[in-house]
Amino acid sequence: MTLDYLKETLLQYDMQDASAELIRHNENMTFKVDDRYLLRIHKHVVGFHTASIYNGINRIGIYQEELNFLKFLRTHGINVQIPCPNKNDELVTILSDGTAATMLTWLPGRILEKNEAEPDLCVQIGEMVGTLHKQACLCPKLPALQYNDVLCDRLKQTIYIKKEEGAWNELHTQSMANALDFIAGKLHDFRNDAILTHADLSLSNIILTDTGLVPIDFSLFGYCHPMMDLASLFCNINGLENRRAMAEGYRSADGNIVITMLDCCFALNILLSIVLHCDCWPKNDWFLSRLERWCREVFTPLAHGEALFSEDFYLLHAT
Repeated sequence: MTLDYLKETLLQYDMQDASAELIRHNENMTFKVDDRYLLRIHKHVVGFHTASIYNGINRIGIYQEELNFLKFLRTHGINVQIPCPNKNDELVTILSDGTAATMLTWLPGRILEKNEAEPDLCVQIGEMVGTLHKQACLCPKLPALQYNDVLCDRLKQTIYIKKEEGAWNELHTQSMANALDFIAGKLHDFRNDAILTHADLSLSNIILTDTGLVPIDFSLFGYCHPMMDLASLFCNINGLENRRAMAEGYRSADGNIVITMLDCCFALNILLSIVLHCDCWPKNDWFLSRLERWCREVFTPLAHGEALFSEDFYLLHAT
């Protein structure tokens, strides 16, 4: 089936003879094409649960607006990939079964590895995020995903449904639900500070090029508090000194850190990951102990109004 999708898509770009290599398959099937392009077929892998995020939303429209956001960023000095039209001069290609596909230029460089995360690099990552946010604040309003109190309610409903299916127990459910209620309230209180965020920043979505660091894969981009992106990085890059270095870099690019919202977005990133993978993670041996730790160290303290991070980015409840 993957090959059928690929053949049909390449035909729409007059590239039926191109070579294509599957890079990864999460929310999209992603291919490197002729070492010059990145093709994304927007069909998520089995077990990747996106219904809570996209419920009631026109996905085709979101894909189009992602590309518009990339074009805006590029015209404002941010080095990101360039959207490529198909043979009908359309940026979003609709396949015969309704699946969407998009193509971007390929960026020469490499993905960062976790063992490379050290303070000097983390300062650069923080600067990159701060610069991205500075330009995102200038972007005209776009229809995009909303990481807000309404989304928190949808996530909570999914958590209740999965509890009934045996994914986790009542105590886990209440810990996650209470945290989502707290996060929803704070997102509502700070709603006027929301900007377009990447919303899925990790080392695997940052390319090291000859001209510096470049964020890639904006497919889950949307409006949220700016701390969404910094919190995502805090979830994915370990170490107190690395967190402090990212904060230093972010502030050097005029980014403002709001600890209360950093706490909320840190927990929200974890909860989003749980829901996105709720059809497969609970089947793994590691999941139960990890969930219990998240409940103990993140969700329950947050729901009780306790800070997760100190002002110097020490994770207060971590054991």
